[in-house]
Amino acid sequence: MKLTGRILTVAAAVLLLFPAVSEAGFAKVGTAGAQFLKIGLGTRGAAMGGAFIATADDPSAAWWNPACLVRVPGTQVQLTHTEWFEDVRYEAGVATREFPGIGTFALQFGLLNSGDMDVTTVEHPEGTGETFTCSDMVAGLTFARMLTDRFSTGVTLKYVREEWDDVAAQGVSVDLGTLYNTGFRTLRIGMAIQHFGGELTPDGEYSTWFSGSDSLKPYMAYSLPMTFKIGVAMDVIDRGPHFLTVEVDGIHPNDNVEQIGIGAEYWFNGLVAIRGGYRVNTDEEGLTAGAGFRIPIGGNTLSLDYAYSDFNRLEMVHRASLGYAF
Repeated sequence: MKLTGRILTVAAAVLLLFPAVSEAGFAKVGTAGAQFLKIGLGTRGAAMGGAFIATADDPSAAWWNPACLVRVPGTQVQLTHTEWFEDVRYEAGVATREFPGIGTFALQFGLLNSGDMDVTTVEHPEGTGETFTCSDMVAGLTFARMLTDRFSTGVTLKYVREEWDDVAAQGVSVDLGTLYNTGFRTLRIGMAIQHFGGELTPDGEYSTWFSGSDSLKPYMAYSLPMTFKIGVAMDVIDRGPHFLTVEVDGIHPNDNVEQIGIGAEYWFNGLVAIRGGYRVNTDEEGLTAGAGFRIPIGGNTLSLDYAYSDFNRLEMVHRASLGYAF
């Protein structure tokens, strides 16, 4: 249990080092960019209210908690489609490969596209007839391995790029994760730091409508949406065809207040799953749900999963993923 104590000590230190609330008591909302990085991979974690960092055992583990990648056997691939707000779409994918005695590697990518948007100016507030697009992308390489029979760690190195018409910003970030099996029944503790890196600075210069083209200014740098997560999960039912996992995660972003994710996943006979969750202390997102199927094909497995998130006054977000395990 000494290792558990060390893990919790590190967790407390991180919470102190990266506060998300200013001294005045206001959440630092809007102080970080690259928000698309929070959308994530896969559907299972999204359906479980974002409580997945100690449960992940499919390729999406590369995003949720790199250390969980050791729970993904063989070679697997997964593609995810997300219908975000206002016709914004996010396409993502990940491929994993286990190397016995060495560790597990993963390659991941994500691409968000806004579609065409109208160009507006002060003189033409209804549009000039021209259009532009915004797009974001991320590509990452993950490595994870067991350090002991109960403790694993993982790291992801990511390239991040954002584009707004003819302006772009790019940089590098790192995800770090750990997973510890306590030895008490199936109780697991996971921790992850996501999107840790330097600031992004858009290239070029700009002028305002008031200053004119004679007064060009450089764009200001902005932070990545670094997030610290700690989660506890347990398989509370493992009897015959019934298998139920419950997890609770604490989420500490650098640009918002602390949140809690609560989720559960029930499998029947290892073939059909029902998932549900709830996000606590968020502006809009609350209830989440989803379902999944595993279809054996020879010695391989095809996975189909769906999730939705209720954003109350905003549109519901739908996600679908397709996976294949060799």
